[in-house]
Amino acid sequence: MPPRFTKLHLRFAGGGELALADGRRLGRIRLRQDPPTEPPISALGWDAWRAIPTPARFHAMLRERNAPIKAVLLDQSFAAGIGNWIADEVLYQAGIAPKRRARTLSTAEAGRLRTRIRSVIGGALRARSDSDRFPRWWLFHRRWGHRRGGPSATTVRGEHIRHETVGGRTTAWVPTAQR
Repeated sequence: MPPRFTKLHLRFAGGGELALADGRRLGRIRLRQDPPTEPPISALGWDAWRAIPTPARFHAMLRERNAPIKAVLLDQSFAAGIGNWIADEVLYQAGIAPKRRARTLSTAEAGRLRTRIRSVIGGALRARSDSDRFPRWWLFHRRWGHRRGGPSATTVRGEHIRHETVGGRTTAWVPTAQR
């Protein structure tokens, strides 16, 4: 039985199945002859899990960008696969403020950022994207505390979480921990 909100359900000759469930109706399906060489796939940046650039190349790519680092991380033509909450988590764990201009990051900061991209995505994959299995200390769990009718959101360490719009997206960050 396909999952709820199924938009495409394929049955393969070998008995396998593939279902695309899209409750928010944001997904799109495109059939292509050679996807890696045709838009929109060919316009994507490096794969944030499988093809992260070397530390030197990664830092060089950041130095070419003047936009806020949060906007750079969300730009799928820079890196494919980093969404809003992942960008916030990566920046929190790397100790980098989301409005910092990408080109201003030091070699050490770029290295921390690169490492945290790998560790956050890796952690989410190991948890099979089950947020209940994400580490308790992650910003992810506490980022929207203020929306639940309680006091403003704080991290498990008691740090105040601030919310701003950066790169056109709501951004949760901790000014005392991110510079």
